Amino acid sequence: MGSSSARAKLQILLTAIKATSLLTLGPIVAVGQLGLGIVGGLFGCPFSIPFVLCQICPTPCTFYLIRPWLFGGIITTSPLTGRVFCGLICPIGNVGSLLYRFRGKKFSVSGVGARLKYMRYGAVILFLYMMFEAAWISLDLRRVEGFWSFMIENRDEMTIVIIAAVLMFLILSTLIYRPWCRYLCPIGTLLSMFNRFSLLSFDRDPDECLECDACRMSCPLNLQDSSDSTDCFRCLSCYTACRRGVLRLSVKGFRRNSKRGSNSRAR
Repeated sequence: MGSSSARAKLQILLTAIKATSLLTLGPIVAVGQLGLGIVGGLFGCPFSIPFVLCQICPTPCTFYLIRPWLFGGIITTSPLTGRVFCGLICPIGNVGSLLYRFRGKKFSVSGVGARLKYMRYGAVILFLYMMFEAAWISLDLRRVEGFWSFMIENRDEMTIVIIAAVLMFLILSTLIYRPWCRYLCPIGTLLSMFNRFSLLSFDRDPDECLECDACRMSCPLNLQDSSDSTDCFRCLSCYTACRRGVLRLSVKGFRRNSKRGSNSRAR
């Protein structure tokens, strides 16, 4: 009973974290500041492709101020916790999760989902190229030309493309669970690799598990406590849904080693 109560409290805490992130990071990512005036962010960045050339951007955007801390936090915590940022903190992901809750017909992408995933690797290549170009420009080793010059010269057209893409993904999010995060987000794709190597993991006791499928049914991706999978967002829904508390958060390797030790002593 105590375990159920603790997990219910954890669920409330996770919901509070998501709501706080959505209400604070959401406006900053969308329009550049908490005051909801469009001075930067997704819809006001002068470079059309936002969040990359902040170092030389003349727009007084709040995102520029929190950018080093935000990305620094993501980089330092991901080796420890995996893709937890995607599951709990990312405002874009939280919006997608909320939209998917709307009633209506949902599309199953199980047949084509595996092929669609390859698009995110192309997005990673493009993202890394943009970051490389941005680094050279920020270090005054290269002028704003080529790719970025094209983006600036065609800013109005690119803004229309971005707005259309955002609307498309908002509509798709009511039909498919977090399509941007699953098939295109370059940051999420890079973070997903940490799921297999992060210290945080799930440990399920097969002797106590009743195979009730509560973990799988609670997972929006239909995974069964596969926290090591690159598809897992680490939203912890499976952990809070486990009725008997047999799914436990653990430091990878610690519980396994302790079991080996107890088995060797029993022998």
